[in-house]
Amino acid sequence: MTRLIISPEASAVLQEIGDFIARDNLEAAISFVILLNERCNTLITFPGVGRKRDEIKPGYRSISEGEYVIFYRLKTDDAVEVMRIVHGKRDLGKALSD
Repeated sequence: MTRLIISPEASAVLQEIGDFIARDNLEAAISFVILLNERCNTLITFPGVGRKRDEIKPGYRSISEGEYVIFYRLKTDDAVEVMRIVHGKRDLGKALSD
């Protein structure tokens, strides 16, 4: 079975997204963070579903959820690692080089 690894950077962004939304609506924050986590978990079953993003970083793939782009890579035959989660309106190349 494929394992899902969430990088510290991606985990921190999930927390930041939740905190930001919770300022206005705690229930919406919880729901959206759960939705993002569920989207990441789909990679366990369908690791090749995302678009190849070698133009950003070699080996990266991406999937979207709402206005966010989830960047991940196939780490091994049995692991997928979510590297970053970035708002889609940002300059993705710059956001991933930070």
